[in-house]
Amino acid sequence: MNSTMIGHLVRKDWYFQRGPIAGGMALGLVALGMLCSSSNGVFYLGAVLLLTVLISIGIFLAFLTVVQERTQGMLPFVMSLPIGVREYTAAKLAANLLLFVMPWLLLGAGAAGVILLREAVPDGLLPYTVVLLLHVLSGYILVLATALITGSEGWTIGVMATVNLGLQGYFYWSARLTDVAATISGPTVEWVPSLRAIAAVELGVVALVLVATWQWQSRRTDFL
Repeated sequence: MNSTMIGHLVRKDWYFQRGPIAGGMALGLVALGMLCSSSNGVFYLGAVLLLTVLISIGIFLAFLTVVQERTQGMLPFVMSLPIGVREYTAAKLAANLLLFVMPWLLLGAGAAGVILLREAVPDGLLPYTVVLLLHVLSGYILVLATALITGSEGWTIGVMATVNLGLQGYFYWSARLTDVAATISGPTVEWVPSLRAIAAVELGVVALVLVATWQWQSRRTDFL
């Protein structure tokens, strides 16, 4: 593969998406500040804002770096460069993963720090928070894979809406699991079996979707 061109394409996406990422990080820092509030209402709003920021970053990246290139007719120009489908896919996966994982890790670490350092917030909330962040990551990977494979705005929006609507059900179901409900408000960090299983499934989904996307794209002969 042409690693030089892959590097150029990754840097191109980083350059054009630096504004949305910076804006998302700024809102994320606001959300972390709200998590430090002594008001339960403000804390809850901060948690909602933090999740909204991460989900929004993922949506923007998938649409701006993949779908928009096809819908606005920029893809033929990109593919006229000395690259093939494999190089294009590698560049898009690398750029999007780096652009998303950076704020995901930083803001997730900030949320974990708030949980562990604030006495008013139970440490038992940490494993559930980690699993929730993994759910957001796996949802983003599904949306990105859909954008890459289909190039369709409709399909991408459909998967995005399904993932986001399913988040409410995920909240309701996971928080009411017996071992989770018994420890989520506890004073210690406990990785109960349910949370370990959910985390393993989410990581498995991330790995499986990335591998499947790469294999599918590598076998394509008609890309434009």
